[in-house]
Amino acid sequence: MTELAQPPSLRFTGPLPPEHFNMARYVIGRAARAAPGKVALLVFDSPDALAPAECWVFREIETAVLRIAGALKARGYRRGERLLIKLNNTSTYALLFFGAIAAGLVPLATSTHLTEDEVSFLLSDSGARILALADHLPRTGIPADVDIIIADEVAAMMRGGKVQDYADSRADDPAYMVYTSGTTANPKGVLHAQRAAWGRRPMYRGWYGIGSGDRMLHAGAFNWTFTLGSGLTDPWANGATAIIYTGEKTPDVWPHLIARTQATLFAAVPGVYRQILKYADPAALAGMTTLRHGLMAGEAPPEGLFEAWQSSTGRALHEALGMSEISTYVSSSPSVPRTLVSSASVKPG
Repeated sequence: MTELAQPPSLRFTGPLPPEHFNMARYVIGRAARAAPGKVALLVFDSPDALAPAECWVFREIETAVLRIAGALKARGYRRGERLLIKLNNTSTYALLFFGAIAAGLVPLATSTHLTEDEVSFLLSDSGARILALADHLPRTGIPADVDIIIADEVAAMMRGGKVQDYADSRADDPAYMVYTSGTTANPKGVLHAQRAAWGRRPMYRGWYGIGSGDRMLHAGAFNWTFTLGSGLTDPWANGATAIIYTGEKTPDVWPHLIARTQATLFAAVPGVYRQILKYADPAALAGMTTLRHGLMAGEAPPEGLFEAWQSSTGRALHEALGMSEISTYVSSSPSVPRTLVSSASVKPG
């Protein structure tokens, strides 16, 4: 096969990941060593809360993740086994995802809204024999050979599990699975290697402009790779703070949360930004004084959104285009200005 030459400006010239590379160690372990007492995760259940419902520092996040890893190993799960996650959008979800990777298991992030048939398909197609299930969800239709872990058990794992070191994974070993949206055919499983987190490094400057002092608020849920990547993986890999909101998500909530949490970065789909502009109090938009810029992906933005957001907030929006298979591959950023070409006009060749 003939290799297609790339223009010099598009060649990746950064360092390759180490041969031995565990995604959870890269994302959490480094920050836990460098700044163990730094706030890693804030969980808010109300936009008007004076204090977060949960506050985790990196040392606590790492301990919880490694306790989960130890508990999963104690249950007899083997490296490479698939674990389908169908939990509520809480810290338990996030910690189980990385705990599974730390143990060498392969988590598959899904939504609590999946139907029984959809869950059956994913279990069968992925080969998952472990299911983390929200406490309120029924167990009907789940095959007898699938081991069920409820949310309360995960919480017990992070409190009482024996701390296990990160699995000695190699960069090409499986880390996690996602499924395509299934817009034109059945959803297809995408298996991402441990090095997937390393492959996101160009986005640090090429989209976010992120640093350890940032506080990232993401409007999405963890069953979406946009949220797992931009809301947790990349902030933690940079020693920054991730913010989760578990309450009712209405358009007027986000400006209040940004101000209350002093978020410096906010990520959402274009529809959320459009709704904020339409329904939120203009005074609340003016109160987002800590916000540097917004990040946007997931769908084509409506015409005029960039200009309307800039006019109403005084802040820029930076858009990214990506795929379940390869994540982000085109973006604007604080150092790369937006052109007139957006995701609305980019079509596969």
